[in-house]
Amino acid sequence: MAVEDFAWENEQGVLTLLNDAETRACVFLVTESAAEDAPGLCAVHEDRPEGCRHYPFVLNDDDVAVLDEGCPFPEAFPPPGPEEAAALLNLEERMLRGG
Repeated sequence: MAVEDFAWENEQGVLTLLNDAETRACVFLVTESAAEDAPGLCAVHEDRPEGCRHYPFVLNDDDVAVLDEGCPFPEAFPPPGPEEAAALLNLEERMLRGG
């Protein structure tokens, strides 16, 4: 699969996963519905990107780890701790360096 089929690249060279036009879910989520609570399976779970492994924790504009506002089940996750913040900062640094 070509990178352009599942991600877009910003000005800094950071890749962001695309969503399926019909389901509005990640292109790797196998589902037939656009409903937020639709059942589905990740088609690349064993090989999913590192950012997916940390989700629903993301960095905000101040580089603080927070729960993604788009997470449909925020009550299912504890607040991110220092380990999560360090892992996300490390990932961001590697992405910006291109490796």
